[in-house]
Amino acid sequence: LKGNTMKIIFLAFISLTLISLNTCDENPVNGDNIKPGRRDYVWTVDTLFMPFNSFTDITGTSPTNVWACGPGGDLDKTFYHYNGQSWNTDLIPRPISPLSVSSNSINFVWSCGLEGKIWKYCGNEWLEQYVYFANTDTLVVLQEIFAISENDIYAIGQYFVSNEDYWGLILHYNNSKWQDMTIPKIRTLFTEIGKDKVKDKLYLRGLTQQNLNENDYQLYEINGTTLNEIKSGSQNDDEFGNIFVLGSHIYFIIGYDFFKFNGNDFLKIGRLSDDPKFLHVGWGRNEKDIFLGMRDGIAHYNGDSTVYLYQTPNNVFVRAGIVFENEIFFIGRDSYGNNLMFHGKLN
Repeated sequence: LKGNTMKIIFLAFISLTLISLNTCDENPVNGDNIKPGRRDYVWTVDTLFMPFNSFTDITGTSPTNVWACGPGGDLDKTFYHYNGQSWNTDLIPRPISPLSVSSNSINFVWSCGLEGKIWKYCGNEWLEQYVYFANTDTLVVLQEIFAISENDIYAIGQYFVSNEDYWGLILHYNNSKWQDMTIPKIRTLFTEIGKDKVKDKLYLRGLTQQNLNENDYQLYEINGTTLNEIKSGSQNDDEFGNIFVLGSHIYFIIGYDFFKFNGNDFLKIGRLSDDPKFLHVGWGRNEKDIFLGMRDGIAHYNGDSTVYLYQTPNNVFVRAGIVFENEIFFIGRDSYGNNLMFHGKLN
């Protein structure tokens, strides 16, 4: 495959692996004294008909301040905000195709996406903050942005080079400026990043397309400025390695199980699901209160069993969500061009 054909196929591969693993709960996550998470949620589903824009990420600071984004063709409908009552967009066209949003305060929201662009919402408007250029690169994809604090932010992805190869990219915002983090050239697309606040370490997930039918994943730990690969495997073997956050800790989904990493080994904590409709993504509050993205809805693991909390007869592919103390939000998409905003409240 040559030129733009390769890039379009790889971007299609990207779109099938977009995942956002958010949590807003800082409670302890493990130990025998944790009670199984409750399952008595009352659900509402908002339907946004947007045939040319599929939401890819969701973030927020509270159930009355939630953001979702997507890179669709309607440039005036790329950002939506939920104020506790309804989802709304300001219908302002912007030259950005966002893939990710992340916020740590009500007035500061960051977004990144295609063409190496990073934007920021400062309480009343979105403004472009930075564009990454790398020599003769023809395409830059910033897959995820992660705001740890107002002055500590990461954006990750990959860039294509003129010889049609591609390399992983990590950008860091510190001291009020964006810088390219110096790492070895790795042929991968960085798709997920999270921080273990107890260990004070960052973890990343990368994806490499070997051919049209084979994708590999890598899991990395960052020590300071050193990137160490801690695991790799093939997604074609149903491994689908991924990272997700529970409280202040990073966990890993590998296949249908989830694990901790103790610095040397991966320690299995439990079996999340045996259902082939499980999309190998999760969000939660602790080890006994985890929500699972399914091809046809949302399931819940309570430490002993996994059951559906919301199931549809259609494929909706729930791949992104965020968890608050008493409310949860997930985004999916059906085959009719609808973005579905699932909202659960504890009864």
